[in-house]
Amino acid sequence: MRPLGFGRCRLSIAVPQEMDYGAPNDLAGRRIATSYPGLLGEWLRAQGIDAGVVTLAGSVEIAPRLGTADAICDLVQSGGTLVANQLRETDVIMESEAVLAAPLVLPVDERGDMLELLLRRLDGVIQVRESRLLLLQISRAAQDAVTRLLPGGPQPTLLPIAGQPDQFMLQALCAGEVSWRQLEEIKKAGAREMFVLPVEKMLA
Repeated sequence: MRPLGFGRCRLSIAVPQEMDYGAPNDLAGRRIATSYPGLLGEWLRAQGIDAGVVTLAGSVEIAPRLGTADAICDLVQSGGTLVANQLRETDVIMESEAVLAAPLVLPVDERGDMLELLLRRLDGVIQVRESRLLLLQISRAAQDAVTRLLPGGPQPTLLPIAGQPDQFMLQALCAGEVSWRQLEEIKKAGAREMFVLPVEKMLA
């Protein structure tokens, strides 16, 4: 199983903002609305809490306002939906994210190189998902000063510019965003004609 680094969320308990809540035991005797009764039931048993589970399909967050439940157990990503419905997150039952899952042993008629190819392509997207390609022109004299200011990443590549022996095109793979402030500092160090481009794939 390989985590893919996206689709992250958590299954959480949320209660109305005005509810006096200090610990999971405060849920005893209350009704909790959820689309995941099995997971909620396991958590309640592990906590030793006797509470009612109200199974709903969708729009769980409105249950307390409708009087259907006293609290909810639902998936949370940013928390914006909870705030919009006057709820607050109190307990995280579990966290999850998208993963790639495969059998521990591939069938004998399957080609192992196909799995290797898939993993290589996934890595080629995941590794550069937040990266940017920085392109700029520099003179030989400004090379060291500009290189020191480049955001983290592999060593930059220098390409000669035809007819200008002391001028180069520099390309650098930068880990993460490249801010305006960074660009302005690099420009002051002697760079010009700067471009910041997104990176979709990389095959090392």
